[in-house]
Amino acid sequence: MQVSVGLLIAVSFVCFLVITAFVIVVLLIRDLLNKQKIYSVFSGYLGDFLVIVSKEGRLIDATPTYISDPLYNSILRQKSFKKIFSAAEYKRFLEYVKGLDAYPDIPFVFSQDSGDGLNWYEIRASMQKQGVDVHMVLLLKNVTLDVESRTQRDELKEKVDMLLQNTGDFLWSMDVDTRTFTFLTPLVDDEGRAIPRTQGVQDIRAMMPEDDYAFFDKHLNARIVEFRATGQNSSENRGVRLRLQSENGKLDWYAFCGRLYTEENAKIVFRGSARRLDLQLENPVVEGADMSESLQMSALAFPDIRMFWIDRDYKVRGCNQAFSLAFGSPNPEEIEGKRLLEVVRPRYFSLFHGVVSEVFEKGLSKSWKGAFGVGKRLLWFNAVPLKREDGFTHCVLGVYMQLDENDFNIANNSTMEKK
Repeated sequence: MQVSVGLLIAVSFVCFLVITAFVIVVLLIRDLLNKQKIYSVFSGYLGDFLVIVSKEGRLIDATPTYISDPLYNSILRQKSFKKIFSAAEYKRFLEYVKGLDAYPDIPFVFSQDSGDGLNWYEIRASMQKQGVDVHMVLLLKNVTLDVESRTQRDELKEKVDMLLQNTGDFLWSMDVDTRTFTFLTPLVDDEGRAIPRTQGVQDIRAMMPEDDYAFFDKHLNARIVEFRATGQNSSENRGVRLRLQSENGKLDWYAFCGRLYTEENAKIVFRGSARRLDLQLENPVVEGADMSESLQMSALAFPDIRMFWIDRDYKVRGCNQAFSLAFGSPNPEEIEGKRLLEVVRPRYFSLFHGVVSEVFEKGLSKSWKGAFGVGKRLLWFNAVPLKREDGFTHCVLGVYMQLDENDFNIANNSTMEKK
């Protein structure tokens, strides 16, 4: 029997195709196994895996092969979710599967106690059809760290809320472009209850006296200029004391401290905290307080003590003759109404401004003493806030005296010579 050459060629070609296909399949399987082995290096860090089950709930496949997860190992052993879930949990899982068409984006979340702690998982499912067969592909993700982090954040928020409610403090944020003020946490009343109208975006200007808001706005503008010039919060620890109207109309003092932040869209935001102040400010000088005219004239007549008082615009509202003479004016009335920078020399203004600005912000007296000028000249400067009856600092009284060590040395030397 003679076999035709064409038939032999055809058989050989078919055998070649079969062998080639076999080799390709072997190489693909080998490559897949090698890729699966790579997962063994990171088995402890993998939190996602795929599980394919039949319509009856029987395990068909699971990937990746190398993964260190207690639920994955349980699925491989039990071959069915029915044996893994409790009866109530499995019933809830079946209801989730039935509702896949209506709510495909909602995951199924459950917990499993693996013996070394409670683990949380999230399942997302998809139904796949291959001819008459229907199976379900499940993507499982270990979300234990997410749940623990969320729990810790909730606990931290609860502690912060409890702290703020017990102290009367609150957190706030302001868009510096629109001046939109947002209460990140609400104001609370004297009994620690949140005031509903102080939640979210509010008109802070309506809650502050006009002078307080003007001072806050001026302070914010100065901070913005400084921030844009240097790119950092060089005055981040400096706060201002302002009043806010409570629910019953009472004005309460708060220390506003904040930082400037640049968001992704180049928007600058001022965020910080406001600490409620339950203290009585120390200075006894109040507008309208009883002081005899003779006592005032006596205080202003000190020959070596220079006195002046300025408002928040740094305009001189009054001074004694010792101050006016020191800066070239025999009459104190000629200085009234001028800005302090126009009256005193720059080195004086630099010192006065640093001390006076702090007194305006904190409402507390401040003293400075040290070497000033050339030689052995000394300066002793005190600044005291002048307040209205409602406690608002509208002016600052500055009192200072210049001393020279040489004067004392001369006096001491004369005394020694006489002895």
